[in-house]
Amino acid sequence: MKISLKTFLLGLLCCLALLALCACGKCGHKETEWVDEIEATCAVAGTRVKICTECGAELEREQYSTGHRYQSGVCIYCGRAELGSTYYEYREITLHGIEGYEIVYYGNSTAPTAEIPALRYGKPVLSIAAGAFHNNKLITALTGGVNLKRIGENAFAACEKLQTVAFHESCELTEIGAAAFAGCTALQTFTFPTQVTAIPERMFEGCTALTTVVLHDGIRSLGEDAFGECENIDYSEADGAKYLGSAGVPHLLLVGVTDKTVTAFTVPSDTKIIGAGAFAGCTALESITLGEGVLALGHSALAGCTALQAITLPETLEVIEDSAFAGCTLLQEITLPASTLHIGEHAFANCTALSSVILPNGIKTVGSFAFSGTALTYTEWAGGRYLGSADNPYLVLVDVAAALTTFTVHEEARVIANG
Repeated sequence: MKISLKTFLLGLLCCLALLALCACGKCGHKETEWVDEIEATCAVAGTRVKICTECGAELEREQYSTGHRYQSGVCIYCGRAELGSTYYEYREITLHGIEGYEIVYYGNSTAPTAEIPALRYGKPVLSIAAGAFHNNKLITALTGGVNLKRIGENAFAACEKLQTVAFHESCELTEIGAAAFAGCTALQTFTFPTQVTAIPERMFEGCTALTTVVLHDGIRSLGEDAFGECENIDYSEADGAKYLGSAGVPHLLLVGVTDKTVTAFTVPSDTKIIGAGAFAGCTALESITLGEGVLALGHSALAGCTALQAITLPETLEVIEDSAFAGCTLLQEITLPASTLHIGEHAFANCTALSSVILPNGIKTVGSFAFSGTALTYTEWAGGRYLGSADNPYLVLVDVAAALTTFTVHEEARVIANG
C-alpha cells in the first residue's frame, strides 16, 4: 500500500507530539524564574520567558512594562525624582559660567522636607527659581544642597509651616532674592551662609515667629523692610538703637533707632552697615557721628532727616544706597571719601539746600536722579552737566540737554550716571 508524503509527514508530527507529551510527563516541567530577553524600562516594554529546567522547553512568554526604578530618590532609567518625595520640576541653566539645573516648581512633592539635591544627571543643582515653592502648605524644613548658589525672589514666600532652614556646611550660596522667605510665619531661626553678603529687601517680612538671626562678619547690606513685622527678633539694644551682629561683631548691623526724636547719635565703632531706613523720619536729628568702619548707608538710611545740616563720612564708606539722604532739606554740603564706589538712585534727591558735593576720583557708579532737586551748581560743557572731584570737574556726566542730536562726552569724564 502506498503512503503519500503528506500522510507520512502528518504521522511524523503526531509521533513527535506524542514523544513531547511523554517527555513532559517524565520531567514535570520544573519552572525557572522569569528571564529577561529585553529588559523593560519606564519608557520601553520588555519581553521575558519561563523555561523548563529539565528539558529546556519554553513554558511561558510575555511582554511587560515597568515604572520608574528609584535609587537614592532618582529613577535609574530617566532621572526623574521620586514621586511623592522629591519630585521637582527643573530647567537647564548656566549660572556664573557653570552649567547645571534650576528647580522651577516643587511639582507633586508631598515630602515635609524640601531637600535640594547636589546633582541631577551628573550636573549641579545651582538655583531655586523665583516663586518655586511659593505658598507650599506642606514643607516644614528646608535643606540646601552643597552646589546651591542662588535662591530667587519669593522662592519660599508664604510657606506657613516652614520652621527650619539649614544649608550644607560647604554650601556655595551667594545670592538670596527679595522676599525669599516672606510670610513664613513658623520660621524661628535663620543662619546666613558665609558667602551671602547681602540681606535683600523684605527677605523675612511677616515672619512673626522669627526670634534668632545669626550673621557673619561679611554681611555688607541690609535691604528695606528685610525684617518688617518681625516683632519677636532678639535684637541687641544699646543707646536707643537696635542691632544684629555676629559673635565677634555684636553691632554689625544698625537696624534702626528706637526713638525717632533723637537729636544726636554716635554709631558704635564696630558697626559696618547702617540699615535701610535706620534713621528715616528722625526729623529732630541734627548730628550723627559715623565711626571708621562703616561700609554702607542703606536704602533711605537717613531719608527725611530735615534737621540734619552736616555730616562727616568715614574713610571706609563704600556704598550709599538709593534715597539714603533724600529729603534732608538742611544738608548744605558733603564730601564723599576716597573709598566711595557707588551712589544709588535718588541718594540726595530733594536735598534743597545742598549746594556743594565733592566726589572721589574712584567713584564707579552714580544712580539716576541721585542729585535731583538740589541747589548744586554743575560744570557745563557742550550740552552736558557734570559733577566733579577736587581735581576733575568733569568726573561724572549727570545729564544731557534733551534737544541735542549729537553729543561728545568730555575726555576727562569717567562715569556716566544712570539715566
